[in-house]
Amino acid sequence: MKEGESMAQTRMICTCCGKEKELKRDYYSSHSPFHKSTGRMHICKVCFLEYVDEDTDKLKIALRMVDRPFSQEIFKSTQDEIESTGKSLIGSYMKNLGLRQNRSLTWDDSDFEGHTSSEKISHNDMYKEAENEMTSVNKEDLKYLMSFWGKGFDIEDYIWLQTEYEDFTNRYECDSKGMELLIKQICLTQLDIEKRRIAGEKVDQQLKTLQDLLGSSNLKPVQETGANAVEQESFGTLIKKFEKEKPIPKPDPGWLDVDGIGKYIRSFFLGPMSKAVGAENKYQDEYEEELKKFTVDQDTFDEGDY
Repeated sequence: MKEGESMAQTRMICTCCGKEKELKRDYYSSHSPFHKSTGRMHICKVCFLEYVDEDTDKLKIALRMVDRPFSQEIFKSTQDEIESTGKSLIGSYMKNLGLRQNRSLTWDDSDFEGHTSSEKISHNDMYKEAENEMTSVNKEDLKYLMSFWGKGFDIEDYIWLQTEYEDFTNRYECDSKGMELLIKQICLTQLDIEKRRIAGEKVDQQLKTLQDLLGSSNLKPVQETGANAVEQESFGTLIKKFEKEKPIPKPDPGWLDVDGIGKYIRSFFLGPMSKAVGAENKYQDEYEEELKKFTVDQDTFDEGDY
């Protein structure tokens, strides 16, 4: 399009041959979002037909580039339509694409064998990929899972058990072998309950076992609430938990001694005390530098000055 032309323009330059031609007469219509401003394809009819040259495979390539569909149904009806007229198959097909019922169709609406729309790819392939990730385990991981959980489970069971176990250990402190064994048994009992429910069996005994395991681990809701209350009452316990699970990082050098109290202690307490007892002071230079600010030197003079 030429600079300054409005959307109601009547002529447009073909991006293939570079010639300026009448918009409505020399260009096929298109409702692709890429042709929104003109409602026409960006290459003229002549260039399009010359490229395709009555070749169906080339037609598919060209249609994909201009975001128009290749419909087997429309193509077959076009073939039947021109069988006795001798008209151009490709030209007639493009004309039929311009009919009101076909105007909104894009390349994604193509239905020939081997074509898959982007929408199907984005949903189906993503689902398959996610499904494969959830049900695939390499040999090393499988060997570890079998040694940890025991043999006889399906891969999906191993993945579920390991995921549940990691969820428990991430939420609760697990710093002993006994706690690990209890959480492991909790996960196995949960899996047993789920399988029995699917099979329509009773799970009363298994639920009681689960309750006992949770009680032994102090993981029952009432126990968890009590433990949290104790932690909140004891600030020292909370600090200990932070230092053990999430160590406080070292502060930025600019924030190490904002009020200067550290330097004050090193200069006027540690320095004199180290000097008094003859102890080594790694801040000796800092001490002496600060001491000079408050040191008065006696003036030296010669007798000849008086």
